[in-house]
Amino acid sequence: MTNTHSRLADIAAKLLGIPTLTPRNSDRLDFHEVAVWQVEAALLAAFEAGRQATPVIPPDASIPTPFDDYEIQPCRPVRDTDKPHMSSVELCEPFEADFWTLYGHIPGEGVMAVGDFDTREHAEEVYARITGRRFA
Repeated sequence: MTNTHSRLADIAAKLLGIPTLTPRNSDRLDFHEVAVWQVEAALLAAFEAGRQATPVIPPDASIPTPFDDYEIQPCRPVRDTDKPHMSSVELCEPFEADFWTLYGHIPGEGVMAVGDFDTREHAEEVYARITGRRFA
């Protein structure tokens, strides 16, 4: 019996009065009369159990290296006069910034841009949402 099936069987027993979810091939044993409030309580309990469950990542799944630190930098676009359809980004002084970039540090690899934001405050807000901490 899987953990999920065990949890559902527990909900059925406690909230619906159904002793087992295993079919017994008997109308008297397999069909149950329950009140709508019991169904609602059971559905809410199942929903909450699913919400709290830890996602299962297959053992062969490739998981990216987590960021070990973050930085926020003022940036501006740079246009290549030889290729007007191309542009790049360079770090600049805060008063020159057209936008702010939140970077995540990848151990042994460098940095990766997480996102560009109109203000430093917005970049700090996103940092706080990712890490659960204020940017220092």
